[in-house]
Amino acid sequence: MKNIRLTSVLALGILASVGAASAAENCRVVNMGFNPAQDSAAVLTNGTAIAKYLESKVRGIQVKTTVAQDYQALVEATRSGKLDFAWLSPVSYVQAHDEAKAQVLLKSVRNGGPYYWAAFVVRKDSGIKSLNDMRGKTIAWIDPNSAAGYTFPRATLVAKGVNPDTFFSKQTFAGKHDAAVLALANGSVDVIATFSNNTSGTSGSWTQYLPADKAAALTPVVYSKPIPGDTLSVRADYQAGCADVTTRIRSAIVGMSSDPAAAGLLKKLYTIDSMIPAKDSDYNVVRQAIAASAKK
Repeated sequence: MKNIRLTSVLALGILASVGAASAAENCRVVNMGFNPAQDSAAVLTNGTAIAKYLESKVRGIQVKTTVAQDYQALVEATRSGKLDFAWLSPVSYVQAHDEAKAQVLLKSVRNGGPYYWAAFVVRKDSGIKSLNDMRGKTIAWIDPNSAAGYTFPRATLVAKGVNPDTFFSKQTFAGKHDAAVLALANGSVDVIATFSNNTSGTSGSWTQYLPADKAAALTPVVYSKPIPGDTLSVRADYQAGCADVTTRIRSAIVGMSSDPAAAGLLKKLYTIDSMIPAKDSDYNVVRQAIAASAKK
């Protein structure tokens, strides 16, 4: 009987070890998804560089990267468990949190602050100088889940008593910010809704994606309220099962801005200066904008 009990104890010990090993293996391979806010090939290249950096800082992990086809696909991949971490826009984060229990870990800082703005941008020679001048013009939004490229600019119009669906003569989606500024510069549309890094007109998608001479021909005419920075978020059940790896990855990304070998990686990815801790309530203003943008 004594031998039987000893065998049982050993068996339970082995099973526990196997379970721990299995859990460790599940945590070791990290699937990280990136937002296709701009040229997907460039995002993948820069995202892969960040993955390599994380592998060098968090011992034993392997980071697999992917760039989603669009904003919604990134949310769906989080919901389905295909991604453990995702670089989500503010609107996509709210959707992923509310529908897939994603948890925000970090938010982006640019130009010294954890905010950016939406801007309606036009060509300087268009004669459009105010919101009223945009009436009857054609507009390119970015994506229905883009904070700066759809939700906040629409909420801005609604707050001013404007119905976005009847205000413009034609609405299209450019899909990415770089495609939108190119369409505007080429005269394919009259107005675009895109991101701005300040409210002085000196830094935004048009200065980031266009040569200086073409960028100088464009100008913002209306800005939104400040938008909290885009996020690094984690799938809730991954965080629960892999708390140590989650904490280490979070710390490694926070430390990138002070590491000379990594400081430029975030800048290349999404022109981010640094990533700082964030909490879900930071994005209540996004929930309010989503509700406002749906009004007509």
